[in-house]
Amino acid sequence: MDGIYLINKEKDMTSHDVVNILRRKLKTRQIGHAGTLDPMATGLLVVLVGKATKLSDLLLSEKKAYTGTIKIGYSTDSYDFTGNEILRSEAFELSKREINEAIDQIKAMETQLPPMHSAIKVNGKKLYEYARKDQTVEVQKRPISIESFECTSFTKDDFGYTVGFKSIVSKGTYIRSIANDFGQLIGIPSHLSSLNRTASGQFDLKDAYTLDDVNELTIPSLSLEDYAKTLDEVILSDYLSKLVRNGIRLDERQTTSDGPILVKNNFNVAIAIYIKDGKTYKPIIQL
Repeated sequence: MDGIYLINKEKDMTSHDVVNILRRKLKTRQIGHAGTLDPMATGLLVVLVGKATKLSDLLLSEKKAYTGTIKIGYSTDSYDFTGNEILRSEAFELSKREINEAIDQIKAMETQLPPMHSAIKVNGKKLYEYARKDQTVEVQKRPISIESFECTSFTKDDFGYTVGFKSIVSKGTYIRSIANDFGQLIGIPSHLSSLNRTASGQFDLKDAYTLDDVNELTIPSLSLEDYAKTLDEVILSDYLSKLVRNGIRLDERQTTSDGPILVKNNFNVAIAIYIKDGKTYKPIIQL
């Protein structure tokens, strides 16, 4: 059962809802995930079971891919359609050139102000706790990286314009904030009207289970052993292999890899997964 389960999350469910359902279905409490999806969002949730929960920090750091839509015409306090309307523009025109200019500026962004309706903590409290009480607090911009952001559609109906997009972003990037920033760049209030995560690191939505697919006998999308096979490898001597069992750190004398590594003994048997930690490598899972 230890391994990685790819789940296609439905709309109006929290990521914690998914974890709770899987705890019942798989009959284990040792379950976590590698990146929250808002209730309004759909798509790939990477769920970790058993020993694989120790991969959480590693997989959280992976880039994420999304598709979605931005509704032009009004903004909300949550930056998406679930929030309260705070500003509306009734009469406006918008051109594809203006959209492309705004997108160019978005792709150049290196910092981002997270939405008040988020779980980021300031002074020991989550931002949404301040927002619910209409309290203000100083929020610092956070470093982000937007690898790509492309307009995939541009439509107009009786309710205004909608911009479709696809994007690849770094850990911690809020697509809701991008939608709000987009409105500010074009001078028309806007909000995120839909969002679907299509990939997280090496994992793709097309390989995901629905929650209905999963039961106690369902095998992981990727076992811990199969995940380990995707990593760089280092083979150690018998002496060092025994020390690995005791949690010894490795250094550049054993490997110079930047990513996670699969450690094997001199019989070519996998014994641990290590990650880089400063100038050394620390174990995160004993296999």
